[in-house]
Amino acid sequence: MNKNFKVITINGIRGIIAVVFIIFGLIAGFIVSPGWLCMKLWNYCFEYSNVVSYMNIYQGIMLWAAIVLSLYALNNKKPLIGFGTYQGLSPEQIREIILRAKQAEKKVFKEMTKNIDYKNFDIKSDKIKENIEKVKDEKEELRR
Repeated sequence: MNKNFKVITINGIRGIIAVVFIIFGLIAGFIVSPGWLCMKLWNYCFEYSNVVSYMNIYQGIMLWAAIVLSLYALNNKKPLIGFGTYQGLSPEQIREIILRAKQAEKKVFKEMTKNIDYKNFDIKSDKIKENIEKVKDEKEELRR
């Protein structure tokens, strides 16, 4: 069973009235009021025009719906408001992400060190200097 499952309970007639009030409030706030505003703006802009007629509230709501649907269709980003619950990453997903990060780090390190000229570095360790000198001597002997 899903732990994040939400249950909405409505108790009695008062609960039903509250739900109806909430639904009508949302409709009035997000549909009718902007539609009324669109109607008023349209009528104000074309008040003295003989070409365009006045708009009633139903046409204002349709204009508002056209504006909202156009903006929604043209918006290629994720919606700003989403419903659901975040369940987080599983331990396997976290391990996979860490493994990919380590592999990417190794790849970047290899790319960075690929074109390094080690001859021009200042060597501070005596053992490393001795080993380098031995390798150089062996190379010279092989060349002769």
